Amino acid sequence: MDTPHDTSARPRRRCHPIWRTLAVLAAAAALGFAWFFGSILLLFGSVQAGIHVSCLTGLCLGLFALILGWAAGWRWLRRIAAVVVLIAIAVSGTAAFHRWYTVDRYDRVHEAESVGYVDWPRFAPFREGNALPVCDAPAEFRFQDSSPRIRAAYALYPIAAAAIQALGDKETYGGGQAWQYRSFGGSDDLFAWLYDSPGNYSCDAVFGLAPSDDQVAAAAEHGVAFNLTPIARDAFVFFVHADNPCTNLTTAQVRDIYSGRARTWRDVGVPFDARLVPFQRNENSGSQTTLERIMGGTPIMPPLKEDRLGGMGDIFHDVADYRNRSGAIGFSFRYYATELVNAGKIRLLSLDGVPPTPENIRSGRYPFVIESYLVTTTAPRSPDVQRLAAFLTSPSGRALVTAVGYVPP
Repeated sequence: MDTPHDTSARPRRRCHPIWRTLAVLAAAAALGFAWFFGSILLLFGSVQAGIHVSCLTGLCLGLFALILGWAAGWRWLRRIAAVVVLIAIAVSGTAAFHRWYTVDRYDRVHEAESVGYVDWPRFAPFREGNALPVCDAPAEFRFQDSSPRIRAAYALYPIAAAAIQALGDKETYGGGQAWQYRSFGGSDDLFAWLYDSPGNYSCDAVFGLAPSDDQVAAAAEHGVAFNLTPIARDAFVFFVHADNPCTNLTTAQVRDIYSGRARTWRDVGVPFDARLVPFQRNENSGSQTTLERIMGGTPIMPPLKEDRLGGMGDIFHDVADYRNRSGAIGFSFRYYATELVNAGKIRLLSLDGVPPTPENIRSGRYPFVIESYLVTTTAPRSPDVQRLAAFLTSPSGRALVTAVGYVPP
């Protein structure tokens, strides 16, 4: 009678060395591929790219070490690799949670998402059903000799688009190549299009605020001087979360906040137990330049930053976008904050007891009234630029500015 075999001491079967070698090589290729493309996605999609790319590197190396330890029979390597993998996952997860808890769970105002989203296509010239007013411009103002390329700051794009629709033609400004003739963007690099952008990327006129001293100096280095034609007035406004009881600030309190002297809302007389979180904009943007002028000689505190990973592995810091945290304060322009974006739960503040209404902008009672301009060079490249400037300062142009929702100068 056969007796059962004793299998307790039977040696384990191991893969042939060739198969183990192939497994290691396949793992190296797969993990290298995953690291390369995963890093690219993180670089373009995460403000914490530096942290997450480092964790992805640790994760891929740890997984490779696990497979290598299995293939070589090195238990000690597998144990070290398991620790590395767990640490990488823990650090990445902790960083992601911290980012969500401190930033992402709060509403945005300046970015194109559900809150802060601007439906730009509804302001496209000649688009059926757009939000632009209809204007029968006199014939002497209509573009005749050329089709000037026009760019505008975000907050002034509706005026620019309405003027294009009034003076231009649908074939040029509403066709498939319309991006050559009209566009919008941030004021930090807007004026460079007038002198430092070749070919179809250059422009003939810019709708924006007054250029900063740095922007004027940069133009002078290229032998260019700016010519400014006032076209509209707006209010530079400060806003807070709707749950914040603050309704008014004085100019002195604004300077205390953005110089860093005030750290809590109680420091500026507001009965609100929250830390002051003053958001700013990037340097040379229209709103940041306006803040600098309001602050006068009072130094501005360093802005809140977000870390990002740049090209070639260098770390750089972006100015943090406004997030509607309970203690946050931000700034913008009245039209942008009330007409363009779905600003969410924010409240515009009065300044020195005066609310930023169109009436107070028109009368000048509101303390921070801002002029907007058609900015050209002293020697315009397009003869139609003079027609555009003349139209915007004519009764028809002023009526158009009012119809868009701005206050004419």
